[in-house]
Amino acid sequence: MELLTARFVDQLFSAPSEIMIMDQLAEWKRQHLDARYASAQTYNPGSRSLRVVAAREFAPCLLDQFADMPIATSGTMCARAARLHAPILVPDVTEDEDWTPYLSFSETAGFDGVLSVPLLSKAGDLLGVTSCHFGSRAKPTAKKLDFVRVSCEFASDAIAELRWRSRY
Repeated sequence: MELLTARFVDQLFSAPSEIMIMDQLAEWKRQHLDARYASAQTYNPGSRSLRVVAAREFAPCLLDQFADMPIATSGTMCARAARLHAPILVPDVTEDEDWTPYLSFSETAGFDGVLSVPLLSKAGDLLGVTSCHFGSRAKPTAKKLDFVRVSCEFASDAIAELRWRSRY
């Protein structure tokens, strides 16, 4: 596992773009959480919205409705994670009132649970959000949630370093 983690971190820090970092993170989380789908969104502070930049296993047309998602008004788990700067775990979307407008999406895609985790800079600035969508109830263990947290911290650090390098 340590070799896999080292390879993952190396891939993040050698990625040529934020989108590549987000894509690698989405797939890494999907595989390690045994999730059906994964996605990642970058944050635009000017418009205060999230934009889907990576999706794993979703049919492309399914995510069109989430192209630009304002975090202030959206009831998605991604927007909530972005607003709160904290992970959001919804074991079953059918039991989540805020998800009601999106039930047809989850039914069509075939997922029940969602875990959305914000990517934050060391200063606490929002960089993006990554989500895993589970084919059944989402019930990751505390150990897996900690693994996801650390993976997201690595990705956030890689994005911050990439931005720093592009300035010089």
